[in-house]
Amino acid sequence: MLKNIYLCLLAILFSGCNSVSQKEPPSELSVLVEQYIKTYQARDNFKQFLTYYDEHVVLEDMLYGVKVTNKKAFSEFFDWGAGSFKVLDGKRTFDVSQIIVDQKQRTVVLSGEFNPFSYNEQKLGPWRFTTILQFNQAGLISYQQDWINYFPRSFIGEAKNLNVVP
Repeated sequence: MLKNIYLCLLAILFSGCNSVSQKEPPSELSVLVEQYIKTYQARDNFKQFLTYYDEHVVLEDMLYGVKVTNKKAFSEFFDWGAGSFKVLDGKRTFDVSQIIVDQKQRTVVLSGEFNPFSYNEQKLGPWRFTTILQFNQAGLISYQQDWINYFPRSFIGEAKNLNVVP
C-alpha cells in the first residue's frame, strides 16, 4: 500500500516536470500600446505619433486644465515642433513603470515618469504621470486623460477646472 502511494507521488512529480508553461501571446492591443510607447518615448516623428489617434479624439489634461475634442486641436496642444525641447542626460522622454491593459474595455492605463528635460532653456522634470487611453474598434486612441505632476506649478499658470461640466 505504501509502495503504491510512493509510486503515485513519483508519477505526479514526473508528470509535473513534463508540463510546459505556455505563455499567452500578447494581445493586439498590447502590441499596439508597446509601439505607441516607443514612438512617444523617441519623440522624433510627430506625424507617426498622430497616426495612433482618431480624428475625433478627446484629450483631457486634468492638471493643465485643457480639453480638446478633435485631432487638429490635439495636434496643436502636443505640437512637438513648438519650442526648444531636449531630454537631459541622454534618456528617453519618459519611462513607464506600469501598464494595465483591459482588452474587453479597450482601455490602457500607463504610469511612469517623464525624465528631466529642458523646454525653451527652462529645466523641468522629472514629472510623474498616469495616462488613461481608450481605443476604438479601429485600434485608434479615441480618448486620453492625462494626470501629470507638473512642477513648478507656475509652469501651468491658471488651469481650468475640468471637474465642472458645462
